[in-house]
Amino acid sequence: MEIACVWDPYDFMIGKVLDWLAAGTRLVWLVSPECRAVTVYRSRNDIAVLTEDDVLKGEDVVPGWKLPVRDIFA
Repeated sequence: MEIACVWDPYDFMIGKVLDWLAAGTRLVWLVSPECRAVTVYRSRNDIAVLTEDDVLKGEDVVPGWKLPVRDIFA
């Protein structure tokens, strides 16, 4: 999981996500406290943005793990 800070440039954070994916990581969560959202990367082309109304899931990486996105920002 990467947590974006206000002072981290967007290009820098996306570069880190792409590095993790290139290294073989199957699931990357980029948490944006400012937007109160989590961007889920499964590959360079499989990307989803979750808001506080969604549930973050571990999918096949951590089967059965779930966390409401709103709980991250509580």
